[in-house]
Amino acid sequence: MVIRVPERQIGEPYAQVTSAVRSLADDFGLRVIVDGSPNSIPPELLTTNRETVIAVEPMAREQIESIPEFEGFIAFLKSRQLDCPVWKVLGGSPAKYLKLKEVIDRLSLSNTATDVIIEQVKNHLQSVLSDALNKNIANSSANTKQIIKSFREKKIIRIPKMQLEAMGFLLDYPNKVFREVKTLDDWFIEPATSAVSLIISENVQDGAGVRELLEKLFKEASEKGK
Repeated sequence: MVIRVPERQIGEPYAQVTSAVRSLADDFGLRVIVDGSPNSIPPELLTTNRETVIAVEPMAREQIESIPEFEGFIAFLKSRQLDCPVWKVLGGSPAKYLKLKEVIDRLSLSNTATDVIIEQVKNHLQSVLSDALNKNIANSSANTKQIIKSFREKKIIRIPKMQLEAMGFLLDYPNKVFREVKTLDDWFIEPATSAVSLIISENVQDGAGVRELLEKLFKEASEKGK
């Protein structure tokens, strides 16, 4: 049985699924798959000593670009030197690539001029970056804002969890800015998305900064393509 747990809203409690999952497993002998994120799943669900946690990590760029359904879409991006900026903003999320593909497909079906499509791609990336700043970072907790400040001051893109704890911080949830990542050797805290990472690392503070960042990304791509 699969239980899909939607992400909770800010200020709302975790989805109450722990007792339901245990009842289904213990009373009915079912194998329960819980599909959710750390922002929605209560920690107690992951401490039963019977669970198997499968983390779905972002895909590598090569994996994204090798998806058969994206072949024409990726070819269009590469032919217009859009692929690098798109990767840097959208990162390893095929769902985000799919949204951009749908934008391009819709415009192509209406015989929109290529230069107009390119401008819409840029507008789409600007919107993603703006959301990262105004919806994720601006709406984060005071605790998360202090962690952001530390990342900017230290000019880092990830930090060991215990090092962050030694500084007096623990990651709070729900959290759209940072996420925990487990490696073989350690646990780390890093930006939750590529867009958020860019906003933090480039010290973007407002809409003008978003536009400057986007111009920088496309300028770098243009110079690389020469």
